[in-house]
Amino acid sequence: MKERRETPRHEVVLRVRYETEEAFQDAVIHNLSPGGLYLTTQAPFDVGYEFQIEIELPEKDEWIKGTCRVVWVNEIDTESYPKGMGVTFLEMPSKFKELLE
Repeated sequence: MKERRETPRHEVVLRVRYETEEAFQDAVIHNLSPGGLYLTTQAPFDVGYEFQIEIELPEKDEWIKGTCRVVWVNEIDTESYPKGMGVTFLEMPSKFKELLE
């Protein structure tokens, strides 16, 4: 399968909070790039859904806030790849993108 990502992904495990209709939910991300991330969740949104996200940077003691759009969904929870969704950043502070690059 041909790689469609424009930027390389970094394997990470970081805590995030993301906006749902009810409140912000805690989750974990497993990979991250200047263009997007994979969000592990048992209740992924539909493709095209836009939402707010906050990513914890523990070494910097801060949270990065941005807006994302779901670009693909994994509905099957396996040991090697947990259920969740791939998202692209619509809005993200430039200092965060610079940090990832």
